[in-house]
Amino acid sequence: MGTEQISYMIIGNGIAGITAAETLRSEDSAAAITVIADDPFPVYYRPALKDYLAGRVQESKLWARSTDFYQQQKIGFLQERVVAIQPNQHSIHLQSGRSVPYSRLLLAPGTRASTLTCPGIDLVGVSTLRTVADYQRVLSRLSGVRRVVVSGSGTLALETIETLRHRGYQVTHLIRSKLLWSEVLDQTASDLVQQQEQHDGVDVRLQEEIAEIRGSRDPQSGSQQVREVVTTSGVRIPCEMVIIAIGVEPNIDFVKRSGIICGRGLQVDVAMRTSAPDIYAAGDVLETTDALTGRTRVVGQWYPAVQQARAAAYSMLNLLDTGQPFSALTFYNATFLYGLAFASVGLTKFPLKFPTSQNKEYREIVADPQPRLYRKIILRGDIPVGMLALGDRNSAMALKRAMITVSISLV
Repeated sequence: MGTEQISYMIIGNGIAGITAAETLRSEDSAAAITVIADDPFPVYYRPALKDYLAGRVQESKLWARSTDFYQQQKIGFLQERVVAIQPNQHSIHLQSGRSVPYSRLLLAPGTRASTLTCPGIDLVGVSTLRTVADYQRVLSRLSGVRRVVVSGSGTLALETIETLRHRGYQVTHLIRSKLLWSEVLDQTASDLVQQQEQHDGVDVRLQEEIAEIRGSRDPQSGSQQVREVVTTSGVRIPCEMVIIAIGVEPNIDFVKRSGIICGRGLQVDVAMRTSAPDIYAAGDVLETTDALTGRTRVVGQWYPAVQQARAAAYSMLNLLDTGQPFSALTFYNATFLYGLAFASVGLTKFPLKFPTSQNKEYREIVADPQPRLYRKIILRGDIPVGMLALGDRNSAMALKRAMITVSISLV
C-alpha cells in the first residue's frame, strides 16, 4: 500500500461497510478500496446471534461473507483501530501510529453495547451481548450457570431471556420503566408480552435496576465471579451470570474529535455526506429524524443499513439519484417477542401531535382484543402512518407498502 493515495476508504466491516465495498467494486473494477476495522471477525448475520445462543445455528453459519471475501474482491483490509480523522489532510490516524490517506471516506463503524457503571461490572460472568465474541464468552460459561439476571427491556433482552429459559436456566428480568420496550410498545402490548414471560416462569421485576453486582473468589481460577446482584430497591438476587442488554451507542468518539458534526449519531444529508468534504456515513452510526414526530434516534437495523450503504457508495461514485433519498418514515421491524410474532411500521405510540404549527391530530384504530393478539393502526387524518401487530403480523407488509406510497405527501 505504501504512501499511495487510496481511492476509497471504509471504516467498519459490518454489513454497511461490506455492502458499500461490494457496491464500489461492482461499479469500479479498478478502484483501490481499503476496509479498516478492529473486529477480527468477518461480517456476520447479527439477527442470527440469538439462534447461535440457542444452539440452533452453528458458528460457521453466522458469517455473511466468506473469510477470503476481501482477497476475492481485491479489497485491502487492515485490522486496526482508527483514533482520529484529519478531514483537511484527507487522512486517518490509527492506534498503531500510522497515518493513511484517502480520497473518499465512508464511516460505518457501527455501534457498541451500552453498559452500566455500577460496582462489580467487571466481575467474571458479567457480559453485554453485541459481538460474536460476547456470545462466545456467554456460551463458554453456561455449563457452570444456573441463575441469570438480565437487565434491559428491548428485543435483545427478550430474545435472550426466552432462549435461556428454554435451555432450562432460572432468569430474573429487571426493567427500568413500567413498560417493556417503551419506545415502541404501548401499555397493552407490553402487558401481553410480560404475561408471556411470567407464564414461562421468568421472574419479571418492573422499575428495578442493578445498583451493585457482588462476587466471590472462585477457588479454581482465583478470579472474582458473580454471586448476586443488588437492585435499586435493595433486593438481593443470587445468580452466576449477569447480562446487560440496555441498548447501543454509536462508535463516534473519534469522529467527534475530528470536528465532524454529530448529534446522538452521525448526521448526513440526502447524499449520505457528513459535514466534512469527501466523508460519507452509513449504518448503525447514523442519526435519523422522524419527519412526523421530530424524534431523533439511531435505528440499528439490518435492512436500512444495507440501503444506506448502497446509497453512500453510489454517492461516493457520483452516481446517486438524490431524487429518491433514503426515508426513515417507512422503517419496518419484525421479530418475535417472547414467542409472539411482532411487527411495527412507522409510528407505534399514541397520542401524538404533528410537531409543527399545523399541530394535526392523530388517532388510532384498535382491533377487537383476542387472547395473545393485539393490533392497532395509527392514522393522521385518514392516512396510515403507523402500525403495531402482536400475535399476528400478516397485514404488516401491506400497510408498509401503503405507507411508502404516501410517504412523500406526508413530509
